[in-house]
Amino acid sequence: MAENGHKNVDELREEANRELREFGREVRSKADEAKKEVVARLFDAADTIRREAREANASKDAEQAADNVAKGLEKAAHYLKRRSYEDMGDDVERVVKRRPMRALGIALVTGIVIGMILRGGSRD
Repeated sequence: MAENGHKNVDELREEANRELREFGREVRSKADEAKKEVVARLFDAADTIRREAREANASKDAEQAADNVAKGLEKAAHYLKRRSYEDMGDDVERVVKRRPMRALGIALVTGIVIGMILRGGSRD
């Protein structure tokens, strides 16, 4: 009887491990889809910025500034496209260790911007 109970525990553990692995695969798949969407939107945003600057007949300085912003977005898109989640985590860890106050400031500003976006920019 004790052996039967032990067998049930082992079966339950194995089933839980299988379900956990499947959940991990699903999460990774959704994260990969989201990453691809972000990469596509970054490239689209870069194209839009350049096009808007051209169509607005902006000055050369304004076009150059728009191009610099677009290049930054493209650089971010390429980074996301090439790097694994583990690589990005390692990069974040390295930056935080090297410049902790700068990383804290960036996190603070990012949080404020995301909060404003989620709130719709209203001050209600």
